Amino acid sequence: MQLSKRTQYGIRALVCFADAYEQGALQAGELSRRERLPPKFMEAILNSLTRGRFLVSRKGRSGGYRLARAPQQITLGEIVERLETSRLLEVSRDEGKERPGEVAVRLVEERLTESLTQVLKTITLAQIAAEVSQGNAGQMYYI
Repeated sequence: MQLSKRTQYGIRALVCFADAYEQGALQAGELSRRERLPPKFMEAILNSLTRGRFLVSRKGRSGGYRLARAPQQITLGEIVERLETSRLLEVSRDEGKERPGEVAVRLVEERLTESLTQVLKTITLAQIAAEVSQGNAGQMYYI
């Protein structure tokens, strides 16, 4: 399974927002520089996350984006559902016209989708951010 670049970048951004949750807002340009992401693409992703109520934005000199909810309240499933343009968690159905081998493939896909959905629903943004922090001990960003 491969997540789209949009979803990958969105997760990267949200991990940064989770790390900065107590400090306040991050500006889109700073986030793009920090994560080495294309600024225009990042802005589009941030707008989508704002419309999806993951982020709140504030205009002005001290403005920027910040998480709308605590990182413990945001699951990876919600993030992927919002950002993934392909139907990652859908299984196509053409029941009745399927050959036995096609039924077998569909059943496997359904089970994989169920497992993936369950995993994504149980992992929070806070958990992923904590794992990242442990793996990058000593690497701290300040704005």
